[in-house]
This record gives sequence, C-alpha cells and structure tokens, in this order.
Amino acid sequence: MDQNTAIQLLNQRIALEKLISHISSSLVVCSPDNLDDGIRQVLAQIAEYTDTDRTYLFQIRDDPPFADNTHEWCAPGIATQIDELQNLPFTDDFRIAMLIRQHKTVFIEDVALLPAEWEADKALLNSQSILSMLAVPMLSDARLVGFIGVDAVRKKRNWSGDDISLLRLVGEIITHTLERKRALELLQERESRFRYLFEQIPSIAVQGYDSERRVFMWNKASEHLYGYTEEEASGRCIEDLIIPHEAREMVKEAHRQWVQAGQPIPAGEEHLLRKDGTLINVFSSHVMHRTLAGEHEMYCVDIDLTELNQAMSIVAEREKQLEKLAHFDPLTGLPNRILLSDRLRQMMSQSKRSEQLVAVAYLDLDGFKQINDSFGHELGDELLRKVAVEMESALREQDTLARIGGDEFVAVIGGLSQIQECDPILQRLLATAADIYEINGQYLNVSASIGVTFYPLDPVEADQLMRHADQAMYQAKQAGKNRYQLFDIRLEEEIREKQSLLWELGRALKRHEFVLYYQPKVNMSNGALIGAEALIRWQHPDRGVLAPAAFMPVTEDHQIGIELGKWVLNQALAQMDAWRRQGFICPVSINISARQIQQRDFTSLLASALQHYPELNAADLDLEMLETSALEDIQQVTQVMEECHALGVTFSLDDFGTGYSSLSYLKRLPVDCLKIDQSFVRGMLDDPDDMSIIQGVLGLAWAFNLKVIAEGVETAAHGQQLLTLGCELAQGYGIARPMPADRLPVWADQELAQALESFRK
Repeated sequence: MDQNTAIQLLNQRIALEKLISHISSSLVVCSPDNLDDGIRQVLAQIAEYTDTDRTYLFQIRDDPPFADNTHEWCAPGIATQIDELQNLPFTDDFRIAMLIRQHKTVFIEDVALLPAEWEADKALLNSQSILSMLAVPMLSDARLVGFIGVDAVRKKRNWSGDDISLLRLVGEIITHTLERKRALELLQERESRFRYLFEQIPSIAVQGYDSERRVFMWNKASEHLYGYTEEEASGRCIEDLIIPHEAREMVKEAHRQWVQAGQPIPAGEEHLLRKDGTLINVFSSHVMHRTLAGEHEMYCVDIDLTELNQAMSIVAEREKQLEKLAHFDPLTGLPNRILLSDRLRQMMSQSKRSEQLVAVAYLDLDGFKQINDSFGHELGDELLRKVAVEMESALREQDTLARIGGDEFVAVIGGLSQIQECDPILQRLLATAADIYEINGQYLNVSASIGVTFYPLDPVEADQLMRHADQAMYQAKQAGKNRYQLFDIRLEEEIREKQSLLWELGRALKRHEFVLYYQPKVNMSNGALIGAEALIRWQHPDRGVLAPAAFMPVTEDHQIGIELGKWVLNQALAQMDAWRRQGFICPVSINISARQIQQRDFTSLLASALQHYPELNAADLDLEMLETSALEDIQQVTQVMEECHALGVTFSLDDFGTGYSSLSYLKRLPVDCLKIDQSFVRGMLDDPDDMSIIQGVLGLAWAFNLKVIAEGVETAAHGQQLLTLGCELAQGYGIARPMPADRLPVWADQELAQALESFRK
C-alpha cells in the first residue's frame, strides 16, 4: 500500500469517527420532543457519508411480527416511501426479513441479479426503484427491535466495511436513544397516573405538610372528609384545621420530635375535626420525607372509619348469613348434617367424661309424602316448618334437633343416667308430630316413627350411631308407625358372639382360610377392563365361602382387622405380580379401614410391600376407604395419604354420598377417584333424589378433576342411564360378580365384551 492510499484510508477513518462522535453527541443532548427531527438529521448525515439516495429506520413489532418505516431521508428528486411502508408483514416469506430476524446484515449489490427464491423481496424492492440496498439489524440485549438501512436508486452501489460499521454503530446509538425516550415516557405516564390517582381517589384522604406543618397538598378525598376545599386548606397549619383544641400542643410536639429526633408519629385511630366542628373517627398513617433541599415534608393518609365500620358490619352480617347457610337447614332453621355431626361428637365426648348416656333418635314423618303429593310442595314445606318448631320445643334446652333431609330429623338427647329417662322426651316428640296442623285452611295430620340408640351402650362412632338409629326407625315403621323403637343392642350376647368370631378369625388367618375374589371394574363406553376390586372371602370349614359382611364388621376396632388388612395388601400385590408374569396387567383396588390407615407404620408397611414386587407399577394399586373413615382425623389421614401418594399408589373414596363430608373436606383430601354408593345407583331409575345425588357426585368429581366409578350396576338399564349422565366407569353384578383370581383373565378375554354388549345399545 503506497503512502497516498494509506493517508486516504486514515482520513476516511478519521472522518468516520468524527461523524459517529457527532451523531452520538447530537442524539444524547436531543430532547424527547425533538428526537424524531434529530434522527432524520442523522439519516441525512449517513446518506452524505455513504453517498446513497435514501436512508431509513424501521421498528419491528412482535406477535405477529410487523415492520413500520418510522424515519426516512431522501435525496432531492427521490420519491419518499415512508407512507407506503407501514404495517409490513415481517415474516420468513421475505428473505430480507428472515436474515434480519436472524440478526444478520443484508447487502444486495444488484437487485436485478437476485435468485428465484428472492422473488417476493425483488418485487418489493423494484416497486421502490431500488438498485442496491444495505440493512443492519438493531438489537437491544439480543432482542431485535428494528433495522437501519440505505438504498441506491440512481445507480448501483458497493458499500464498504466502514459503511456497514457506521450503520451498525448508529443503529446502536439510535436504539439506546429510543429506549431511553420510551423509558422516560413510561415514567411520565406512571407519574401522571399516580398523581391522578392520588388526587382523585375517593376514599383515602392524603395531605402534605411542610416543615412548619402548613398544608401544601390536599386531595379531593381530604376535601370530602374534612369539608375544606384545597384553596381553603392550603397554607394553613394542621393544628388550626383538623386537630381538636385539647390535642394541638401534643401534635406540635410530636411533629417537632419527629423532625429533630427522628421519632415517628405512630399510625392509629384518631378523632379529628371537620370544618363544621364535628368530630370524625379516622385511621391516620404518617410518612416523613426529606426533599433534595433538606426540608422535611410530612404526608398523612387518613381513612374514614365510619364508612369502614359500616362496611365491616355488612361483611360480618354476610359472614353470619353464610355461616348459617353452612350449618343450618334453610327451610326450618334447624341444624343441618354438618352441625349435627359436630354436636353429636361433642355430646359423645361429654358422655365419656360424665359416664352418662346420649340418645340418638332418628325420626321420619309418617304420611308426609302423601300430603306433599296431594297438596303441593309449598304446603308440605310449611308443614315441615311448623312440625320442626313444635318438636324443637318438646326437647330440653341442651338437646339438639336437626333436619337432615326431606321429612327426616335427628334428635341428640344427652345427660341421661338411664335409658328410661329418655321415654318422656320421645313421647313428647311423638305427640307433637301427631298433632293436627292447620295450614291455609287445610287440617293436616302426620305421625312419626322414631329409632333410638344409646351411646356408649352402642359403642360405635357418630355416623354408625345414626345408622343404627336409622335401622331402628325402619323397625318402628314396620311395627305400625307412630312409635319409637330402641336399637336392639343385645350387649351380652353380641359381646360373646363378637369375641368368639374374633377368635375364629385369628385361627382362620393362621390356617390360610382366606382368599381374595376380584370384581371387575370396566369402562362401559369402550368395553375396556380398567381394573378389579379385591374382596376378601372366608373359606369357612363348616359354613362354606363367606362374604365380608359376615365377619369384617367385628374387626373394625380390633387388631385382627389390621392383620387382615396387611394380608389383603400382600395377597393382592402377589396376585398382580402373578398375573403380570402371565402377561395379564390389571390394576387392583383394596379396601382399607380408618384404623388401618391411622397406624403409625402404615406408610412404611406399604412401601415395604411394594418393594417386594419391583416389577409392578405402584400406580396400579388403589386404596379404597370409606368417606366417613377419611373424616375421622382428616389432618392425620391427609398426611398419610400424601405420603402414600409419594409412593405412587392412588386413593378412592368409597360409598361416596353416604357420609357427611363438606366441599372443603373433599378439596383437602388427596383422592383420585369417587365411588358412587350402590344404594344410589340401584335406586336411580325410580327415585329422583337418587338420580340427583348421582348427578351431584358426577359434578363434584368433574369439578375437582377426579375419576368416578358407579357401584351396584345390576342391569343394562342402570348402565345405559349412567352412560347418558356421562359416567363411563362401573362395577356391579350386572357386569360380573366377584370371582376367583384365576377366573378373571379368562372372563376378560372371553366374556367381557358380551357382558357389556347390552349396555351400549
């Protein structure tokens, strides 16, 4: 390279650096209002340096990507294009857009020589008479925000590396300048929004006071709260405006202590003065701000507690109404199932301490259905209200009467030393129910059938006590109605029978007399076998094969129940593994009791059992427990369920709908499936209430994203109705009875399709 060439290159580099320095300084000092003009001047300088006909700036919007020509400079005689280049699709359909989106420089020396794949770009460039072009992406923290470019229109150009560097550097400078402008605009917008909010917010009074406690800020809410306009308050001291006379010196001293010693004025409830001389109760908070000039400014934020207290009263009243709805029957005002369950448990706890009896009386009105059908629901509801009032008055103050649905009531009668003390109370209930009631000119008469059981003579849990009383109530109906029937406890005989049976069960476990049967669970819609429920059977040496109902109830509160539960778990896993080796994969559910899941070592025993069969998928094991069992100690049960979930197993809530769980309990329990109790399924075709309950359970399951299985499907009509409701999963005698383990694979292969054929007609 000769000396002249070197000097020429040096001069070009110096000129480039001077231009960049000039552009940078001009944009830095450019005000936001003049920035657009400043950018156009920069584009003119670029055009002069690069000897081009048009320079421009595009900004890119994302999602979907569009490009807008925001700034342009054109040489004299060159047509402007900025108005035509707005809202351009900036997609990979254009090669220029694709390269810019890849953060690559685009340099086209001769538009006429572009290959076929550039056809869309070529058409766009020709429409602007462009012969050559150069475009450089503009980036902000690796994010594409636009591009800057130059066009040659009169003659083709071959731009140099310095030209590219100039565009890249200027693009960076403009990018930073535009983002600084945008940040300033956002800041101004937020400040404007905050000031508007501060001045116009209707319920929070804000005032500003200078170091002499004089008002310099007084928003609309302050005008409304204290009665002074901003003009009236400005410049006046706080103590002369809103501080009661007796507190003025104290306020001035507190302000002085804050300014001089940094001791803040605490927030709290205050009684301040309004313009009309009345006192107003407010909650006042205070902030001290020090300006750049070193002056102290105090800001006070006051909330009118009068309105707040009114709002709190309304909220409290609504909460009271919601509490009533949650715990009381809306028709009669009596406690509902939830409150009844709570009070019954309290009475049972008191009974243990006082050694007194608690009577649970389950009451059903005889003949009410006929009245409802003959005179209508409105009159029937009014009769229920009147009967409820009279029956409640027949009880003592410490007793509870609850309506649990329809014409069914439950009375909890405590503090009894002997069974006979309950007789006069029950007789009053019967007499009250059998009164003649006049409603809308109609004289109506019903009677009551009452079933009664006594705790702790009947030593079971609360829900079982109610079931026993319910059973006794049906016996009262069968005996002629309008009477009460005691639950036949037969304590001595039952204890002997229970002890004998428990001894037999222990011996049977040692002699391997138990076996598991499996009842298929199917998808009625697609005909698939989705699993089976393992059901224990006792191969009794004298009485033959016995179902669980013949022996399992006595194990609920005994260690033998825990041992049987362990046996069922291990036997079910062993059978699942045996099936797996045969090529038959079938998920299995087993029943677990409340006492079993509350054992301290339940999770570790489950984990150990699963480890014996590492080839099994833990998710194929489902643990079923009664709804009422899950609620006995919901905190402990939930924790155990979560630990078991971590092992991979799933949970189903059995006999759902027969217990007393609330939505909050269902939400807390980590269950995967609800099993609709077979009593509802069996009655769904004839009983609208059963149908409604099933629809409600399905709605709950879908709302909580749970699977749902219907038990007790005995006919094709049941299956078809369930499918119509959207319930696809089912089990029951109408599909298949429980069967031995070796029978299930054969049934699934040869009989399943035929069993479900009529369900899908």
